[in-house]
Amino acid sequence: MTANQKLVSIIIPAYNAQDYIREAVDSALRQIYKNIEIIVVDDGSTDGTKEIVASYLASGKIRYIYQKNQGLAGARNTGIKAAKGEYVAFLDADDIFLPTKIEEQVRILELNHDFGVCYSNLLHFSDTEPRRYFHHRYRYPSGDIFEPLLHKQFINPLTVMIRRQILERYGLFDESLRRSEDWDLWLRWARAGVKFYYLDKILARYRIRSAENLSSLKSEPQMKEKNLEIFNRLGKKLSNAEWRAYNFPKILRGLKLKCAIAYLMVGDKRSALRFADVMPFGIKTLVEVLSARFWRWFWGIVRRLKHRWLLKKTELE
Repeated sequence: MTANQKLVSIIIPAYNAQDYIREAVDSALRQIYKNIEIIVVDDGSTDGTKEIVASYLASGKIRYIYQKNQGLAGARNTGIKAAKGEYVAFLDADDIFLPTKIEEQVRILELNHDFGVCYSNLLHFSDTEPRRYFHHRYRYPSGDIFEPLLHKQFINPLTVMIRRQILERYGLFDESLRRSEDWDLWLRWARAGVKFYYLDKILARYRIRSAENLSSLKSEPQMKEKNLEIFNRLGKKLSNAEWRAYNFPKILRGLKLKCAIAYLMVGDKRSALRFADVMPFGIKTLVEVLSARFWRWFWGIVRRLKHRWLLKKTELE
């Protein structure tokens, strides 16, 4: 460690993570950049997470904080408040940092003082096939990214490093949100003028759990409605000129349509029809006429075909 290295706080929120926490902590400890502190926030685990983390505490590099379950936003905020570093990074308990992640992002932020956040590329992998990697190809932006964020949530918290003063000045995660809390935060920061630097390097690996895949479809409607809630709240803060400039009504219609589709995917036709005002007339009629079972089957086929196409398109050789 060189004398001028700034301290970086790596925050690891964990909830019943005994199967993965060791791999995550080890990836943090293997960082080439050595001036780090690792803060594990145990968000009410009832498994062996505490015992596994305890085996690392003698190193002096790790602090362990236990709290009653508050959700991901609450756990991250607890870690942020306990952090001493000038930079903050997030590592979920089932994900992995590559060894150069902290070093690369500190270098970028030290060279680019106008940027408050650095985010990077990453690989996806499944816990059922941990050596098979997928790379989502997307043209990620730098600088003022508020308008791109209005159309897509493309920043995984696993990839970010943040200047401490950004957190202090512009706020933390909204703990009332149990979903999409990261998208909400990036939008608030970007609208406030925070600049984001995209580092086009793969610096982390994001784990997709098979158990989450099984439950994600059922929770998709709630996720889409939460996104709509966030944007409705954001819309109240925008000026009339911003509504026109960003074509915000179109964005809201798109989010409503995604809510309708999500409900049809789980066969809840009645809830889908709450968003009938954004459906083209012909589609609305079909939704009303065809059975809930048909829509569940139809969107299941579409979802599987899309999944296969994405796997073929994104799998690394």
